[in-house]
Amino acid sequence: MNIDKIAVICYITPMDTNIFKIRGIQFSPILGNISKNAETHFEYINKAINDRINLIIFPELSLTGYHMKDIAYDVSISKDSSILNSFCTMSLKIDIVIGAVVEEEQGIIYNCGLYFSKGKLQHIHRKVQLPNFGMFEEAMIFKPGDTFKSFKIADFTAGIIICREILFPINAYLYFLQGVDFLIGISNSPFRGLTPEGMSSLKLWERMGEVFSIHYHQNYVFINRSGFEDGFGFGGGSFFAQPGKGIVKKAKYYEDDILDFEINPHVIRTSRIGGNYLRDEDSHLIFREMKRILNA
Repeated sequence: MNIDKIAVICYITPMDTNIFKIRGIQFSPILGNISKNAETHFEYINKAINDRINLIIFPELSLTGYHMKDIAYDVSISKDSSILNSFCTMSLKIDIVIGAVVEEEQGIIYNCGLYFSKGKLQHIHRKVQLPNFGMFEEAMIFKPGDTFKSFKIADFTAGIIICREILFPINAYLYFLQGVDFLIGISNSPFRGLTPEGMSSLKLWERMGEVFSIHYHQNYVFINRSGFEDGFGFGGGSFFAQPGKGIVKKAKYYEDDILDFEINPHVIRTSRIGGNYLRDEDSHLIFREMKRILNA
């Protein structure tokens, strides 16, 4: 009997200690008011610290709002700005992902996802695919990034992917090849395309989340903003998709909400055993075929 008890303890303890608690914040930033938006971030972060959350995630361009146009340079921040230093300080108690406009070279700005941990800005993802049609004018404002590079969040290999990048499965595949098991999608997606099943734009994000989580064995979270700006409504509908299972938790559509979920390395392992997609992936064949097709 004592042996059985010891065996149970040895099995349960790793499961409990490896759980990582995450909170996504679905809200509506005030266009161009970076100080007020920063205050909102700090309020959410302090609440998450009190709730013993390990990581808090905000939407794309959460510090600025979306339709910046001529004010984009006015609300851009440098990597040594006082606001980013404040996030660094807060990250001594909780890991943080935000969306911001960053000026890294004089007069050159990027749409960025920023990850803070242990008192430092640990990783920057510069949005690669900038839309430039309809309501979207990003390619007229930002310089595109040129890499999808993984990084570490606690015991997980992570990646950040921003809005339109999510709609190209090859981008998540690049992270898949790097062994990413926690993919963070942040977005400023409007709602449009009413169908009997709901807004087609929101269903599109959910379909991508199912693919990433099931076929790429990734914990995948999609954090989208809410509210109205410049006459456009943003859809909310943030969700968490679990490796091997798909979407298991969703926030409200259209309105502000909080999405709490947990990730666990044991769930990733189970997904990879059940699917074998990562084991059987032949990336060298893919690379050869891409070169052949591009050279044809």
